[in-house]
Amino acid sequence: MQYSVLVFKMFLPPKKLLNKYCKMKRCSKLILIFILLISSCSESDDVNTSPNEENLIETINNLFPFTPNQNFEALYICARRNSNLEWYFNFHVDGTFDVLFTTDTNQDFSFRGNYTYINDQLTLRMDGGPAMPFPNGLNESSTVIMPQFGLVAAFATSEMVAICIGHGFNSRQPPRVNANYDCPNINIQAATDEDNAIELVHSAVPTEFPVLGSIFRQKETFVSGSANPIIRRGYGIYRQTGNEFYATFRIAEDFVDFAQSRLPFNVGNVGVPFDDFNVINGSIGANGQELIVEQLQPDEGPCVLR
Repeated sequence: MQYSVLVFKMFLPPKKLLNKYCKMKRCSKLILIFILLISSCSESDDVNTSPNEENLIETINNLFPFTPNQNFEALYICARRNSNLEWYFNFHVDGTFDVLFTTDTNQDFSFRGNYTYINDQLTLRMDGGPAMPFPNGLNESSTVIMPQFGLVAAFATSEMVAICIGHGFNSRQPPRVNANYDCPNINIQAATDEDNAIELVHSAVPTEFPVLGSIFRQKETFVSGSANPIIRRGYGIYRQTGNEFYATFRIAEDFVDFAQSRLPFNVGNVGVPFDDFNVINGSIGANGQELIVEQLQPDEGPCVLR
């Protein structure tokens, strides 16, 4: 089965975050993770269309209504036509955006452009030149925009598909960047158990700046007699109101369903990273030291900042 570059970009965590978690948690070889994440792109429809998740998304969209045609602060990971690079477009409320990418020789670069959001259309412009990422300049307009969580969750131009991985809409921030919470073991059976970790505001992007509004989840399923756990990883965005938070790891799949034939190129069979919950909610307590995740057996106790 063939998968586009977009599938792996949207569901594999950025390289720096992946390396970090392999050091921090019990971790199998990268190739095993890669195979497992490919499998997650073909989960059953029961996972992808869970009524509970659909109801939760409706609740979220009611809590955070979308207002178009306003400048915004948000970061997108992008797949561009005929490019194998990981592109990041970081939009700012002053009408500018930064294009960031890492070369094959692990050099980070950042270039600035300008955008407008008028008449329900984003237009991106950047000067050209031999030392610029787009030698002939950039002048692209959105062909489709998907609102979700009260923001531009994803958009496409004629040359690019962009998925939101962070934003500046939350008025509160966690106690620190890379706020990593260890959750109690759950789903304990005779031969299996499950361990989860949640991270808020990671910095696994070129130049390693804090990605506000970002969330990362790692799920490990331990099976008796197996040397390595089954590992699933996904990252997404979260919104906060008071002490309550709401998060999604399924923007890419939702966007493919939303855009359909309006995508500029074939992105392959995009699915969801987790086999249980790809939209979650809960509460933040103890001055940011604890997370309660409603979908992860909260009666077992909170996830604790470490």
